[in-house]
Amino acid sequence: MKKNNMLIGVLLAFCCCLIVASFAFFPKDANLDNNVLENGEKNHEKIVGVIEFIESFEKYERLHIIGGNGNKYVVNVQNDTKIEFLEFSKSEISVGGLIEVKYNGVMTKSLPPILNADSLIYYPKEIVTTGKVLEIGEMNGYKRFLIEGENSLCYVTVTNDTIISGNLSDVKIDDIVTYTSIIQLLSYPGQCAAIHFIVW
Repeated sequence: MKKNNMLIGVLLAFCCCLIVASFAFFPKDANLDNNVLENGEKNHEKIVGVIEFIESFEKYERLHIIGGNGNKYVVNVQNDTKIEFLEFSKSEISVGGLIEVKYNGVMTKSLPPILNADSLIYYPKEIVTTGKVLEIGEMNGYKRFLIEGENSLCYVTVTNDTIISGNLSDVKIDDIVTYTSIIQLLSYPGQCAAIHFIVW
């Protein structure tokens, strides 16, 4: 009995020490946000994905997207989310479009993970192409893929400016990929530089 009482006493004393130490080393006004830089700006991370479906959730919308390597995410678009549309597109987000999302690096551990978008750029489905890789080569030192879409055949070049989601070196003949492009040469097959390139 005495041993048990002593053990309980030691544990209580240890817990008290931990509590006191926490106040000493972590003051009440400590900044626990690791995503805030010294100049006060947020440190953003970016994900890219194609919208599978949209749902209304409470007072905001949730975009269910699929990104590189087939990873899925749920993106909360709230009232303070900054949304940017291309000049020639309608100011309306729809299924099949692609979004480029900036967020604070925090997401839930659920499947799929949920995150809050600080800002996003929307690319309409008219410039989003999903297709099969028929050829893999190079042009001017850049990777180039011949991709057969539903109604298109195009040589797609991945440049230093292309935002890549997934591992480009994993792409093989007959793989399915998605790319965005605004300007294409009117040759056949067409030729373009990818804005985004998603490896499934």
